[in-house]
Formats: sequence, C-alpha cells, structure tokens
Amino acid sequence: MQLISGTYWYARGKDKWVRLGREFGPALVKYAGIVGAKPEVRTVQHAIAHYIEWATTRRKPIKPATLEGYKNSSKNLIPVFGHLELADIEPQHVYQYLIERGDVQANRDRSLLSATFTHARRIGAFKGDDPTKGLEYRNDESPRQRYIEDGELAVLLNAASAKLSCILNFSYLTGLRQSDVVKVKLADITAEGIRAVTNKTDAPVTIEWSDELRACVAEANRLWTRAGRIFLFESMPKGKHAKRGPGPYTTSGLRSLWRTARNKTSVKNVRLNDLRRKAGSDKETDQEAADLLTHKDTKVTRRHYRAKPKKAQPAR
Repeated sequence: MQLISGTYWYARGKDKWVRLGREFGPALVKYAGIVGAKPEVRTVQHAIAHYIEWATTRRKPIKPATLEGYKNSSKNLIPVFGHLELADIEPQHVYQYLIERGDVQANRDRSLLSATFTHARRIGAFKGDDPTKGLEYRNDESPRQRYIEDGELAVLLNAASAKLSCILNFSYLTGLRQSDVVKVKLADITAEGIRAVTNKTDAPVTIEWSDELRACVAEANRLWTRAGRIFLFESMPKGKHAKRGPGPYTTSGLRSLWRTARNKTSVKNVRLNDLRRKAGSDKETDQEAADLLTHKDTKVTRRHYRAKPKKAQPAR
C-alpha cells in the first residue's frame, strides 16, 4: 500500500494499481480485503485508523462532530507517534506531548489516543497498560465567556440576509446546537412548541412557545414556501452542489453564511455558537438554562453557558 499525493493505492507491480482512497482507515480495510488478510494493527497509526473505522461503522456510529474532532487529532498524533509500535509508547511520551503542545487541543488528542489504546486492548492488538492513564495532568481549559449583548445581536441580525437572520434568531431563542437547528422539520412544530432530539446527547426536549418564537417560525414559513418542504429552514444548493437538491442546510454552509454577515459588522470576537451561550445566559436561573440547553448537570451550564455580566450596586 502506497501513499501518493494524498491518496492510498494498492501497488501491484506492472498491473493496474487499485485506488484505496484518501482516508487511511478505510484504505487499510480495502487493502486487507484485496490481499485476503485482516487489517494489521501494530503501530499507533494502524490502531488509530482501525479505531476510527470501527467507530464509524458500528451499530450506533459516533456523531459527525466527534468524528471530525478525531480526524483533526489524528493529524496531530500520527506525525509524532504514528510510526511507533503500540507497546513502545510510555506515559512519559504522552506527558511530554501534552507539555510541548501546551494547549486544549492536546487534551483532545490525548482522549483519542486513550480511546485507541482501549480499542486495541479489546481486539487483542495490545496487552499492556494504557500509557495515557494516571498522568494526573491536563492543559488548562478556560471556558469561553463571550456574551453577545442585545445590541450586538441586533447588529448581527440586521447585517444578515432575511433568511439567515431568521435562522440566527431561532438559534438564539431555542438555544439549540447548530446541528440541531438545521434538522428541525415542519413535523417537529406542535401545539406545545418545538420538539427536538439533540444530536449530541439524544436528549428529547420540547421548547414551549413564546410570542417571539411563534413570530420567528411564522417568518420562516413566509420565507421558505416550496411545496413539499420538509425542513423548517431549507437550503437550495447552487453550482456544483445543485445536484443535492433542496434539503437542510449543512452546518459548514451555515457557518459560511454567518462569517460573511458577521464580517460586515464591527462586532468582534463572536462565533456562531455564542448564540447558544447567550440563550443560556439570558435565562433567570441555572436550572432554567440547563433545561433549555438539555444539560443533565447544571455545573456544565454554569461553567460554560452563564456568561452574562453581573450587575452590582455602588458602595454609596
């Protein structure tokens, strides 16, 4: 198996080569199928590829966002550890990696490495102790505390197109994640409110009606009018993506529209997912915020989604 210009090939001498793909895991599986052997899991690169392949094809595959994070971490880990045998990785190597990178991403990379070693033990490719365990160290992670003021939100909504403004307002009012916002269907709109099953945790929630939420949904139905429409917010791809036809927005497409609108304003250091933090911060209590954001534990809500600046009375 050879890697040429970012693509893996099965080299067969003078015979025609077989293209295996650009992702190492699927390419390894295809290679094994051709030569009639089980995929080799010996090095860290083999183990990471095998784990990701397994995680995406099991009965309940990992979430797309998790998979994207794994792929980002694998790009960091493989140049450092990929060529090493699983048994050759020791705790001091992982500790040194965390120290030298010194960022939050290193913590994410360690998590993938840990999951990989657990998987390797399950399939019998590794029998030692997990070198990622027991380090009692992780790089500091300070929660993002950017709170969008009401005036800033008004500026952002005004800079967006009518359709994007409607989606952004809906995102704020419901506190839903981007991946959940784009998947809301007309069938999810009930007499009680908006029904949703969150993509990340599979937690069901019904967001009850308010006057503003009713007005936002009514605006969506005014802006998107195609007969046979399924989703509340419907994308009509153009150009090279036109073959997809009408359907939900992709999260990457939504973020692209957001960046274009945001860059027209003077609002600084603001991200699309800060709308979710504003939603949690604007609720009266931690419990109300946790209920809206479908958090089981209010500790997560307080740490990451309660960022509204506190007010205090002067001494006199």
